[in-house]
Amino acid sequence: MAAWVNQHSFLLAAGAVIVLAAFFLLRDGFRPMDAVALAALLIGAGAAYALLRPRPGTQDDAASLRAEIGSGQPVLLEFQSPY
Repeated sequence: MAAWVNQHSFLLAAGAVIVLAAFFLLRDGFRPMDAVALAALLIGAGAAYALLRPRPGTQDDAASLRAEIGSGQPVLLEFQSPY
């Protein structure tokens, strides 16, 4: 369960922010500007997730990676987890 929460923490936090915003915006009734604010939050969260989500690495072939490392030029290796 902890791994699932870790891997989906952005979605959980964004959902909590949207639910809290909806609660505070809609507690005095529905107004059109409340809908605009909630739509902006949803679009912003969706855009942030699309831009920041983990993607597969660019080097999948170990042989080409070894060839780049051994070519005599300094190479900066950066290892990242997809989550």
